[in-house]
Amino acid sequence: MKNKRLLITGAFFTLLLAALACGGPLAVGGPTPEYDPIVVSTESAESLTDKFESLNATTGEVTVSITESELTSFIAEKLAAQPDSTLSNPQVYLRDGKIKMYATVTTSSFTANALIVLNAAVVDGQLTATIESADFGPVPVPNDLLASLTSTINDNLLSLANKLPAGVRLKSISIADGNLTLTADVK
Repeated sequence: MKNKRLLITGAFFTLLLAALACGGPLAVGGPTPEYDPIVVSTESAESLTDKFESLNATTGEVTVSITESELTSFIAEKLAAQPDSTLSNPQVYLRDGKIKMYATVTTSSFTANALIVLNAAVVDGQLTATIESADFGPVPVPNDLLASLTSTINDNLLSLANKLPAGVRLKSISIADGNLTLTADVK
């Protein structure tokens, strides 16, 4: 009986030490992408920037098509430059009229896989996004975190729009089959 109690006590302390060693936020799981992973690359992010810079040489109505790889890579670079961001490891899918962004969300309390579904629109010549839904698995999304995510996402979209040359006014946006297509007037 004494050996059994010693064994249970030893096992308890071993588990306690293991838990303390892991430390940090609690990993709670969450949704995972339903599509193939998108490889993040500097080349894809630069390709997006190059597309916008090429508008300097055009006038009239233009159409720019952005791929999932370009947008994922661009957002990954922007998030990496913000060490205090709650988002990391983005995977951006452009399907069915929606921007579906999977990412890892890290707070002081938890780490979760997240799916953030966005509606994008052009308002007064500017690209904007609103969060339609956010799924962090078993963790409810606090309103302040949702507001912070909306701000982070819109800031990244604004930084994307800031890559547009002067004299470009967005007219419309279309999202389907892995592409985000912008139509704009260039003066």
